[in-house]
Amino acid sequence: MNEVTAVIVGRKGSERIPNKVLQPFAGTTLLEHKIKQLQQCTSINRVVVGSDCKDILNVAKKSNAEAVKRPDYYCDERTASANEMIGNMCSLIETDIILWAHCTNPLITTSTYDKVVKTFIEREKEGYDSLLSVDIVQEHLWAEDRMPLNYNPWGDRHPLSKELPNLYKQNGAVFMQRHKNMLENSYFFGKHPYLYVTPIEESIDINTWHDYQIAIAQYNELEKQNGDN
Repeated sequence: MNEVTAVIVGRKGSERIPNKVLQPFAGTTLLEHKIKQLQQCTSINRVVVGSDCKDILNVAKKSNAEAVKRPDYYCDERTASANEMIGNMCSLIETDIILWAHCTNPLITTSTYDKVVKTFIEREKEGYDSLLSVDIVQEHLWAEDRMPLNYNPWGDRHPLSKELPNLYKQNGAVFMQRHKNMLENSYFFGKHPYLYVTPIEESIDINTWHDYQIAIAQYNELEKQNGDN
C-alpha cells in the first residue's frame, strides 16, 4: 500500500503578503485551514509542514500535523532556487508519494484532493510520472512581441474565445509525484505529468492582497450557499 504524504511549506520571509500562511481565513488561518482540509482526506496518510518559522511550526503541531524544521538557506528565495528548496524538503521526509499542497489555494476541497490522489494512481499506470493542477485558459492571448499568440485577428472571421484551443496554466494547488522521483529531480513534477483541471470555483491562488480578498469573499459565498441547501 502506498503511503501518501501531503506536504505544506511556509517561511517567515514572505514578501508580497507578510506572514502569508498565518493570515486569517475561515475563522482560523490559511495554514490551519489547509491542514484540516488535508487531514480530512481518506486518501492522505500524513500531513507534514516544513518551515524555518517557529510560529508556523507551532501552529502545525497544535493542528496535529508533523512539523519539520527547514534550514534557513532553503527558505530564502535570494539564495536558494525553487529546485533546491524542493529537493531539501523532500530529503527531510520518507514516504512513497508526495502531494505538495499550498495554503494559498484555500478553496480546494477535501473531495477534490481525494479525486486527485485517485487520478494520480490511475494515470501512473498509463505512463504518467506526476500530476499537477491546472486551469483551462480560453482567451485571446498576445505574446511579449505584441503579436497574437493563439489566434489570427486578421482572418476572415474573428474566433470566439470558446472556439480557441485549450491552453493550461498551473494554479499551484496540487503537485503529485513519487517521493523518490521528486527527490531525484528536485522539482514539482516529472517529464510526463498529467494535467488535472481543478474546479474553477476552487482554484484561486493567493499571490496578492487582492487575491486574498477575493478568496475570502468566495469562501463566504460558498458557505452561505451550503447553509441555504
